[in-house]
Amino acid sequence: MALADGTLDIADLAQEGGVSSRTIRYYGELGLLAASSRGPNGRRQYGADALERLRFITRLKKLGLSLGEIAELNRTFGSGATPAMLAHLDALLLARLAEVAERIDDLHTLRSELQTYLDRIRYKSGPHPAIETPPS
Repeated sequence: MALADGTLDIADLAQEGGVSSRTIRYYGELGLLAASSRGPNGRRQYGADALERLRFITRLKKLGLSLGEIAELNRTFGSGATPAMLAHLDALLLARLAEVAERIDDLHTLRSELQTYLDRIRYKSGPHPAIETPPS
């Protein structure tokens, strides 16, 4: 829950962002998410944009970007170069998309090899009524 001044303390930011307080502190150490101040109780306080930034970090991690890549984007954005940051993000996402396509191809090949081997084993050992063939 936001405090009267619109800031969130670390526990509230963690809960709203679906991460642990430790993760938020770690992101702070990496320069990804800076606390705007400390409250009277000594807890870190975060500005109104922190939740949006945390969700952005989480989204990019789910898309397969490393924290180093995210930090680089963050530095570019922090220097006021939004178009440069977006161009860099575009390049990173294109590279990630190519990696995913390659991994999908590898998985299709693996599936085919597994099915071929399974068929060979079943041919040699005869039918097993209790064993079902997985869907293709």
